[in-house]
Amino acid sequence: MMPEKTICQWCPHFGVCTTSKQGRTIARLINEEVKQKLEAQYEQSESQAIYKLRQQKAELPFGHIKHNLKVDAFLLRGLDGVKAEASLLASCFNIRRMITLISARALIEKFKKLASLRGAFLLHRWNFALRLPSPG
Repeated sequence: MMPEKTICQWCPHFGVCTTSKQGRTIARLINEEVKQKLEAQYEQSESQAIYKLRQQKAELPFGHIKHNLKVDAFLLRGLDGVKAEASLLASCFNIRRMITLISARALIEKFKKLASLRGAFLLHRWNFALRLPSPG
């Protein structure tokens, strides 16, 4: 905040930027200088290169969830609900990504192998008889 409103009266722009007779009150954020420094740093070419890399790596899951899964807001309320929903969305993204990388058939085989190594008896109750096209 500018403590002295009377400084405004000596400004050559007085009467143009305000209609107040006492002058204009200017408010700034507490960390305004830090914000301006970060904005200037962001404009540098080195920072732009880092940001482009971030776009390629970190923004992909969020873009997929928003655009392809059509999720633009959480359905559950409260921190626990949002965390649960975000975990489900992240799991969906990760499974979809694994299918894209290694195929559904290979992913199922890896899950079966992992379950047998851990001695999971519940996996045998699941029906993995998916009709997948044969490779080739």
